[in-house]
Amino acid sequence: MTRVILKNGKEKKIRNFYPNVFKDEIQSIMGEAKTGDIVDVCKGDLTFVGRGYVTEGTSAFVRVLTTKEEPIDKKFILNKIKKAYDKRKHLEEETNCTRIFFSEGDGLPGLIIDKFDKYLSIQFRNSGIEKFRQEIINAVKKVVKPKGIYERSDVENRTHEGVEQKTGVIFGDIPERTIMKDNGLKYVIDIIDGQKTGFFLDQRDSRKFIRPYLSQNTRFLDVFSSSGGFSVAALKEGCKKVVAIDKNAHALKLCHENYELNNFDGNFETVEGDAFMLLKIMAERGDKYDVITLDPPSLIKKKIDVRRGRDFFYDLCDQSFKMLENDGILGIITCAYHISLQDLIEVTRMAASNNGKRLQVMGINYQPEDHPWILHVPETLYLKALWVKVLED
Repeated sequence: MTRVILKNGKEKKIRNFYPNVFKDEIQSIMGEAKTGDIVDVCKGDLTFVGRGYVTEGTSAFVRVLTTKEEPIDKKFILNKIKKAYDKRKHLEEETNCTRIFFSEGDGLPGLIIDKFDKYLSIQFRNSGIEKFRQEIINAVKKVVKPKGIYERSDVENRTHEGVEQKTGVIFGDIPERTIMKDNGLKYVIDIIDGQKTGFFLDQRDSRKFIRPYLSQNTRFLDVFSSSGGFSVAALKEGCKKVVAIDKNAHALKLCHENYELNNFDGNFETVEGDAFMLLKIMAERGDKYDVITLDPPSLIKKKIDVRRGRDFFYDLCDQSFKMLENDGILGIITCAYHISLQDLIEVTRMAASNNGKRLQVMGINYQPEDHPWILHVPETLYLKALWVKVLED
């Protein structure tokens, strides 16, 4: 087996359960190492450190799968899938839709699997994990026994790594729509054309968090609404006005389908367009709200772009504070790994000060437990939600 020899001292993080071996940490390679190949990672004296697969087209040259000298075969993959699925089964009391496999969080970097009722949406996010697709599909069919599997490997980094993007039915049949039941709410799920893998399952805790603060007197603005996760929660609590903003027309269509699915009769409106521009227009004309949620897509993909990301969030918060009443609540959420909680706190504070607003922190959410945060792998913590209230002077 090919050996990837690490520079002195670089083995420590692998032994501390970090899975990525970067190119600049490699001293030499003994043998051939192509994308998808299984290789051993070793110290300079050839002592075994870990075993994983190669991804040539990225800075993370090896993704370590195990620190044991064990075969990486169909049994290994089956055990990973089964273990991940079993530890989420208790969530079925709250919801019929969960993320049943979360990349590094479950031990197979690059693999995402979301379960929507009896159907699966699967994503092979990098060129290395692509090599194991059939073993993974076979394991998923055996463990989960879905009625259908749909591939949503339509992610940009696959192209950068020389692998074409793929979508389509892998197994069984996929309905045009399926229904998610989640904490007393119902959502239409579009696995084929919905955003990401079909729905943002990672906002479950945030949707649950805000509901106790809503009432029939609440005016609610859902910015970057996608298919209306927060809007549905607001309508369920009887808010007197709910407005959803998104630039994706199909997402807003799903918002209205969710409205009809739940038999709501409240005041609900969708606005299609650029959120930055729309917030400015709404603030200038004097619109007022009691709760605003800001949940933009992952605007920042690289560490070098953090300053630009902070500017984006500052602008969003600045316009939002112009519309929030006293005792109003703002939820600022990021799914960008490189934007930290401290970044959110700082830009929110600065925007509030610019508008003469004093804030109280109400709570902080992260991704739910079916998107496990592994303490040794910082990249597994990506979603952060900061909730603040505007205090009266």
